[in-house]
Amino acid sequence: MIPRLVIVGFGNVGQALVRGAIASGIAAPSEIGAIDSDSQRLAEARELGLRTVDARGAAAAETVVLAVKPQNFPAVAQSLGAVPASGPLVLSVMAGMRSASIRDALGGGTRIVRTMPNTPAAVGRGITAIASDAPVPEADILRAEQLFASVGQTVRVPEALFDAVTAVSGSGPAFVFRFLEAWTYAAEEIGLPPETARTLARETLVGAAALLDETGEAPEVLRAKVTSKGGTTAAGMLRLDDTASRGGGLDALMVEALKSARDRGAELGR
Repeated sequence: MIPRLVIVGFGNVGQALVRGAIASGIAAPSEIGAIDSDSQRLAEARELGLRTVDARGAAAAETVVLAVKPQNFPAVAQSLGAVPASGPLVLSVMAGMRSASIRDALGGGTRIVRTMPNTPAAVGRGITAIASDAPVPEADILRAEQLFASVGQTVRVPEALFDAVTAVSGSGPAFVFRFLEAWTYAAEEIGLPPETARTLARETLVGAAALLDETGEAPEVLRAKVTSKGGTTAAGMLRLDDTASRGGGLDALMVEALKSARDRGAELGR
């Protein structure tokens, strides 16, 4: 049986997409192929009912997802060979890799749609940017949206903004987790036992995110509801901004973090 969907790189993103595709009925396990240089990952793919395939299997598929690290793509491109426009739709999740560069490496005629998911896709809460200006038929972009909608939400963004997307949503979960690390550390520093500090900080973050999601209210509105004038929250908020004041405040600090991530994405694509 020829696989309908082939995942090249069966890491976290590849596995999330497979689980989403199966759960949403996009493809049965037997209709999905996996390619990976790691034998352990291929064993995990077979445990899910997938087939391990080679370049010929990928060439015959309807859709191929490139879920490898950018530095590994040259070897992948060499193994896949030329992929004509009449061949599979190729979806890339590689940070920094321009669709034009991917197309050139695959023979110049490949139908490419660039995407940028993030790690919450593993629990069905991802957000994936899809190149709105990909030079492919609308049906191909819709197919990409259908696949990534199986692991969360999707938005269309011009490819020129993909480095910014990578900084905001691709790298974003790590910024949230880093803030939680600092939050937990600070809770311990003011006297809470480590386990209590971890529980309070984590559940507050999870609960606040759920409140944001379920109410649909803007973060500044929810923040104001917690912040009474002259109260404890206001005191902490003032100190938070004061401590970051050398860089222009907390907002400016976040801008600098996102700029650094965005610029690194641009470097990777050169």
